[in-house]
Amino acid sequence: MRTIQTGIQTKIDVSSAGAGPLRNAVHPEHFSHVAVPFSTNMVVPALLCVCFLLLHERRVEAGAKPLLANHSRNSTVLLQTAFLGFWLVPFLIDSMFIPLSLDYALAMGESATASGVFLGTAAAGSTVGIIIGRGFTNETDWNQRYARKIFLYMYGLSLMAMPVIAIGIQASVDWSSGAKKKVFWFVVVMNFCTTCVGSIPVVAWSTMWNIVTPQSEKTFWMMLTQSARNAGFILGPLYLAGLSRVVRKVRDVHAVSPISMMSWAFMGSFFIQFVELVAYALIIPTHLQPADDAEEVEVLSEQEASDVHPEKLPAAAREQMVWEVVFYCYERTFSTGAIEVATIMLLEVSYGWPPELSGVSFVVIAAGSLLLTGVSAMVLSKKLMTESNIFLIMTCLGFAGSIMLFDCHFFGASSLLAADALVYGGASVANGIAEGWACRAATAGTPYNIETFRAHSVAGVNVSRFLAPIIARFLLEFGGRNLYAAMQSFLCLVATITVHRIVSSATASQQAVKGHASTDENANSGEASVTTQD
Repeated sequence: MRTIQTGIQTKIDVSSAGAGPLRNAVHPEHFSHVAVPFSTNMVVPALLCVCFLLLHERRVEAGAKPLLANHSRNSTVLLQTAFLGFWLVPFLIDSMFIPLSLDYALAMGESATASGVFLGTAAAGSTVGIIIGRGFTNETDWNQRYARKIFLYMYGLSLMAMPVIAIGIQASVDWSSGAKKKVFWFVVVMNFCTTCVGSIPVVAWSTMWNIVTPQSEKTFWMMLTQSARNAGFILGPLYLAGLSRVVRKVRDVHAVSPISMMSWAFMGSFFIQFVELVAYALIIPTHLQPADDAEEVEVLSEQEASDVHPEKLPAAAREQMVWEVVFYCYERTFSTGAIEVATIMLLEVSYGWPPELSGVSFVVIAAGSLLLTGVSAMVLSKKLMTESNIFLIMTCLGFAGSIMLFDCHFFGASSLLAADALVYGGASVANGIAEGWACRAATAGTPYNIETFRAHSVAGVNVSRFLAPIIARFLLEFGGRNLYAAMQSFLCLVATITVHRIVSSATASQQAVKGHASTDENANSGEASVTTQD
């Protein structure tokens, strides 16, 4: 018998859910109706942070340097850490919302598929925001002070709506079923709008990273970016577990209404992102040093550890690589996005795990990804394997993991988590290498510059993340685990073929460039010999 336990006061048999919508087996009255209101004590620290931020920005507008910014060097550890934080926080927040989303949607009288819409709408809003934001900055005519201002103002504006959303959700706990459904879709629309505004500066942020990061370090930092995302998945469930414990302790109850818990998740996300905004204001410089070509020459010997140098490929090969990586980002992000929501649903519905515990599954998946990333980084640093070989191996590892997603009825939840760790971990390492190569191949002043790549890749990511929760939970709700596993296996097979094509094409172009260079060198040597004899 499959059961749902968390937030529900009695175990519910949902073994028939596979034959129809899950909401036919689980009704809003099955959930706890205990609400924990917000405390007015939270207002004081928020106002203090707002005052500090406004005073700091007024000082910067007057010509002062941001307190923690470095204007003598473009790429610093602190600035690169800020870039990593930009990718960590969204995944931390996602891993808070995903475990709560199913119970929240059901408690609001909606379906499991609607919970997928709730999760995916943010990605849709982000896509629209990125499209709008493309025209705000230009890599060939870069204005660092203006780009910094755009980022802080837009990101800050998007945060202002989060407390409003949280209060609206909290107020609806005891409303009628019809009113709750209206609030549910109001939150979906508001979530779309806030992520749209907050995503406007994403292209500018990515372009700034591309400008300040040396070519030889881009693959390394992109691999760390994948690690940051995985770290977000580790920290999110821990933060949710701590927040849930505090909220329950306030009322001294075993279970809190999923609606009230979701409102606390929004408020908790607001405080995390506001601290993040303050950190960016302190760290992001208002001025960048001119690019130093000598620095790139000094690191050429380090680059030789890689068998593929995208920045040295012919223009046609660089453009092909950029667009193939964009396609790869669509596919891989859909696959990983589906894992994020499907795993939670399977653990809650098929194995009876509570949301807090099922959220810990992210820790297992992310820890496996971090382990694979660490091993890959060590192998690369020791020059035991090339980037292209690791790229292929990790993609094949993901395909092997997708086969394990099929329900064999022997190993329980452990087989599901092991399969997810392989698919997600392999994708994390492969994505780091793919995006690092594409960033190195992107060329300013061309149709495949960094702005175009980032706009398409992030938009592709968001489209995939919008569709993945909806499709994954729809397949699980109406088709079951094996249909979902078949979809994942097909996607992983497509990814393997795509990666093989990227590596083969890049390697062939690289060999052609080397062969041409060797021919020119021999010709020049021959001419020099003839001149000497004369």
